[in-house]
Amino acid sequence: MENYSLIELDESYLPQMAELYGKAFSGEPWNDDWRDTKQLSEYMKDISKAYNALNYGLVVDGKLIAMSVGKINHWWEGTNYNIEELCVSPSYQGRGVGSNFLELIEQCVREKGLAGIFLQTDNDKPSYRFYHKNGFKDLDAHISMYKSVRTTEKTVGEGIPDNRPGLGPDDIEYDIADLNDISELVRLRILYMIDDFGSVTDEEREGMEKQLPGYFERELGKKLIAFVARAEGRLVAAAYLLIIEKPANPFFLNGLDSEVLSVYTEEGYRGRGICSQLMKNMIDYAAEHEISRIDLVATDEGYPIYKKLGFEDKVQKYKDMRLAVL
Repeated sequence: MENYSLIELDESYLPQMAELYGKAFSGEPWNDDWRDTKQLSEYMKDISKAYNALNYGLVVDGKLIAMSVGKINHWWEGTNYNIEELCVSPSYQGRGVGSNFLELIEQCVREKGLAGIFLQTDNDKPSYRFYHKNGFKDLDAHISMYKSVRTTEKTVGEGIPDNRPGLGPDDIEYDIADLNDISELVRLRILYMIDDFGSVTDEEREGMEKQLPGYFERELGKKLIAFVARAEGRLVAAAYLLIIEKPANPFFLNGLDSEVLSVYTEEGYRGRGICSQLMKNMIDYAAEHEISRIDLVATDEGYPIYKKLGFEDKVQKYKDMRLAVL
């Protein structure tokens, strides 16, 4: 590796990043069609300019030969480096470059004080064996679920009552949160964490109170849609839909995918179907905005609710993997 240098990629490398990505994934076994170079360039901007972005590159004589595009992600278990895309130039594959690249990334991530590295890959591709060889392990405890919301499928809308925002039983009002609701969304997010993990420290609460308002200001109503229930002049429940644009494939031709981040109802309002109503509103929104799929990871308590709403266990073609570095 003496002739190679690991660097953190900035915006000036975007053209090389797009070129490398297109070459790496156009051949077997991926066969991605990236002839639309403008679309490729925009995709590279999407994934490389996320909040807390952290992008590594391996260069030789000023030329980018490998890259890892991702971001720093904070979680109750620790702060991780989440890799969105990792690839090596085809002309350098099979020479140990990928393993050396991962080793250098691991060193840098450890020096930053991060707890681990998280990524996703297909379990029927050579990359799955490659990551295993380099110390990544399957996260078998995670259940990945999805619901198709294609309007051409019969399951969409069947058996679902009128549930547009504003309609609800008794004193509950349903709608979509806006920037005026940020303080309430922060409050509910912290309550969700306390409910899910038992408690949060003062330091963890302060960290969330510092990060969340800025995040909501940037993303709310854009990539993040917050479906909420109101009562007694405050928010009593929320469910977040994170809209993700990816390269098109047969499952989402327009590239629009989505993920449910968290669903929470205040204790005094549970058992009234609020969670189900929020999810129904979310499903309707996704269908109306041509979002092809909704993914979520279900808790034991939420699993029966999501099954009733039409979510299905995902066939595990893909494996969630993580590398602990601390």
